Formats: sequence, C-alpha cells, structure tokens
Amino acid sequence: MDAIAVGGGLAGSAFALELAAAGAKVVLFERTSGPHHKVCGDFLSGEARILLRYLGVDPVGLGGKPIHTLSLVNGASEACAPLPFEAIGLSRYRLDEALLEAAAARGVYVMRGTTVEGMDETADGLVVRTSNAAHQARVGALASGKHNIRGIARPMGPMVGFKMLLTPTPAARAALDGRVRLVAFPGGYAGLCIVEDGSLSVAWNIRSKILHSVGAGWQEQSDNIARASPLFGDLVRDAAPLWGKPLAVSGLPYGFLRTEAATPNIYAVGDQLAVIPSFSGDGTSLALASGIAAARAVLAGESASAFQQRWIANYRDQFRVARAIDGVIANRVMRRIGIAVARRAPGLVTALTSATRLRGVSNLVGGEQSLRLEPVQQT
Repeated sequence: MDAIAVGGGLAGSAFALELAAAGAKVVLFERTSGPHHKVCGDFLSGEARILLRYLGVDPVGLGGKPIHTLSLVNGASEACAPLPFEAIGLSRYRLDEALLEAAAARGVYVMRGTTVEGMDETADGLVVRTSNAAHQARVGALASGKHNIRGIARPMGPMVGFKMLLTPTPAARAALDGRVRLVAFPGGYAGLCIVEDGSLSVAWNIRSKILHSVGAGWQEQSDNIARASPLFGDLVRDAAPLWGKPLAVSGLPYGFLRTEAATPNIYAVGDQLAVIPSFSGDGTSLALASGIAAARAVLAGESASAFQQRWIANYRDQFRVARAIDGVIANRVMRRIGIAVARRAPGLVTALTSATRLRGVSNLVGGEQSLRLEPVQQT
C-alpha cells in the first residue's frame, strides 16, 4: 500500500480520502466493527462544513440541525451572541460513518474491527502491526484520536470527558432550537445542542479530582451541573436518556501540541497532533484539516516532521486565545465578570468565537467555488 491510516475517525478518513482522490492505494484500520458514538460535542462549525463538503459529505443531508446562536451560561445568568457562521448539530455516530462510506466509495480499503498494536519505521517505509498480521506501506497516519498507540506517547491531562444522548421534552427542544449552550460549573463545563432526529446531545468535561466526589453516573453528574446552573436543570429535566450510562474518556490533554514527530513516515493528525479545549467547538475542523494537509504533505514529499512543525505553528495563535478563555471559564470570579461583559457586548463574544477558529481553511481546499469532490450519496 502507499499509505495506512490508523483510525477511522475524522482525521483518518480525511487523510485516506485525500490520498485516494490522488490515485494512491490506501488502507484504513478502524478498531470498531460498526457505527458508534464518541465523546464529542457534536458541533460542526462553518469551517468544518466547508471541509466536509470538500470531502464529499453534506452534514445537512445527513439530518444535521442548524445552529446560529451561542448561549453562555453561568449560574442563573445567560448571555447570547450570534455565531459568525451557521453551525450544524450532527452526531459523530452519523458523521463518522458517512466519512467511512465516502472513503470506501473512493477506493480506500476500509478494515473494520481491526486493532492496531504498533507502528514501526523500516528501511522501506512503515510496518503497521495488527493482532494477526503485519502490513507494509510507504507512510502512515497516526489518527487514533483519544486512543494512544503503544510506543507513541501522548501526555495525559486532568480532565475527564462525558457524553449522553437524550430525548428532550418539547419545551427543551424548542429552547435549544438553533442554538448551542455552553454551561460553566465548578470544575468543568457542558455543551448542549440538538442533533439529527431531534435528540439532545450533552457533552461535558470535569476535573478528575472532582469527579471522584460526584460519581460517574448520569443522574449524579447531571444533578451536580444543575446545582450550579438551574437553566441546565430545566433543559435536561424529564429528558429520557437513550443510553444506560454516559460515554466517558479520561486523561484529556487540552492544549496539547505534538512538538516532535514519531518517525519521518508517521504523520500525526487530529487529536494525536493537537487537542484544543472542547468549548471552542473547533476540534472537528482541526481533525479534518490536519488529515487533508498531511495527505497533501505526503503527495508533495514533505516529511512528517516538517509537516508537523508547519501545522503546529499554524495552530499557536488559535490555541493561545483558547487557553485564555479556558482560564476565564475555570475561575469563578472571572466567569461572573465574563458573563456580565458578554451580556453588554455580544459582539465581543462573536469576535472571540472567530478568534478560536482554524485559519486558512478556504486556502486549504481552494475556496468553496473550486471544491473538486461532489457529495457522495449517503445510505
């Protein structure tokens, strides 16, 4: 094979799609055997929509719900501001599967239910070891998301991420129509939006040291957030959980930027390259763009190290703004001041939202007028 993508999420699929479009032979290994939900806020920014359209996937056609307003909530106070783009609420369950279908339709060998145990440099390129075979390729993409591959380290962080899908009450669905709500609480924050089929997606992060005193169940977690925010309690009250327990992932290293390449032929993409604080809502764009850009680097003969240095430099300003906002969210007094300022100057919230966006997306795909891939018919 010309290339192997280790991971069938956003970044891995984008990497495989871009190379396949150029005629490369690509295999993609995905550890799950079928569609599945992920710990993610299910929020697609305007930049993510451009990138998905370029890759041949239409989130609106998949049932995504439009979002045009951002609501910031701290305690009983709320500030609303228009988003600088029209966003979409769409679950990763549906989005990831659509990308994998698009990859398969363009000739990528998609191998489901395959766990990768290691990636090793060789004289001829790369060997990827699975549980029952070794596969050779010229290059590979480290696209395993929040799951680390043995021997390729990524630091652990202090945050634990959760996700729950609910059937909301009609009143809650109406209150969230066209908006995403970001709710701060001691030790973390939660994001709520409506996704396809009218379901309510609730994703939240909490510091691990606080989690132990709260408990990991949905009832304990939702009660904890509702004590800090009555509005959150109103939105989830009487909503029917669609799962027996929340999805969870620990050790999230928000602010992580990979400074050294694993090997010259392993291109880190998505969360294995950089992890922006999730409140920014731009993790999807970063994952998709890094996959496309890594594939372009392969086609241009650029080493993984050179690609990584170039893209990390592109992230730094965006991450600097996100870290500053994260500091405000984490501080009780600063949260109160921030909400007061936001209520008086919603334009400032819109501007800060723009500042946490990935730059150069239109340049990466040649602008929306020159998108070369037509949407794939989704099943």
